[in-house]
Amino acid sequence: MKNIFFAAIAATFLFACNQNAPQQSAKNNNETYKKLFDKSMNLKDYHTAIMAVQMMLIEDSTQVNYRDSLPELYAALNNVEAVSKTIDATLARHPKDEKFLQVKAVVQQEESDYEGVLKTYSTLFETTKKLTYLYQIGTMHFQAGKLAEAETVVDEVLAKSPNSSDSLDIFVSEQQKQKVPIMAAALNFKGYIFAQKRDMANAKKYFETAIKVFPDFVMAKRNLQQLMGGAPKR
Repeated sequence: MKNIFFAAIAATFLFACNQNAPQQSAKNNNETYKKLFDKSMNLKDYHTAIMAVQMMLIEDSTQVNYRDSLPELYAALNNVEAVSKTIDATLARHPKDEKFLQVKAVVQQEESDYEGVLKTYSTLFETTKKLTYLYQIGTMHFQAGKLAEAETVVDEVLAKSPNSSDSLDIFVSEQQKQKVPIMAAALNFKGYIFAQKRDMANAKKYFETAIKVFPDFVMAKRNLQQLMGGAPKR
C-alpha cells in the first residue's frame, strides 16, 4: 500500500510538471527542481530527491553536480543495481574522491567482486593513507580464505599503527557498533587469524594485547573468553 501511495503521488507530480512545461522555460523548471531537491534532502526524502535530479537532467543534461549525487541517493535506498549503473560515471569525473570510492567498494562487495573491491580499497588507501582501508583489504583476503595474504596485510597495519589516530567501527551486535582504535582492531584480527590456524597460544596473546591497547574492546574480550570453547569473532 505504501508503494502504491508513493507511485500515485509521483505520477501526480509528473503529470503536473508535464502540464506546466509548455508555460515555463527550462531554466525556470530547473530552479523548481533544485528547490524540490533541497527540500527533499532536508527531509531525507530520497525518493523525491532522485526524481528531482532526474527531471533536472531531462531539462539540462549538463547538471553534473546533481547527477553525481545519484549514487549516494540510490545507496541510501539500498538500490544496489542503480548504484552500480551510476557510480562509474561519477568516478570518471572524481576518480580519487573518497566518498564515491567508498560507495563503489560497497557495491563491489554486494556483487561479490573480490578483485574489484581489492582494487578500490587499494586506491582508497593510496589516496588517503588511512589504515582503515588497508585493514579492509586484509578482511577481504580473509573472507576469500587467503589467510597468509590477510596476515601480511595485518602486519603492515600493525607496523604503521603506532603513528596513526585512525579507528574503525566493529559490530558488537546486529544493531550496535563500537569505534575501535586501528591498532587494537588489527591486534584482534591477528589473534583471530592465529585462532583459525589453531595456534591458540598466539591467539590468546594477541587478544590480550588488543585489550591492553583498548580496555573497553568488547569483541576482543569475547574472543578471549571464547578462545577455548568456540570460534572467536572478528
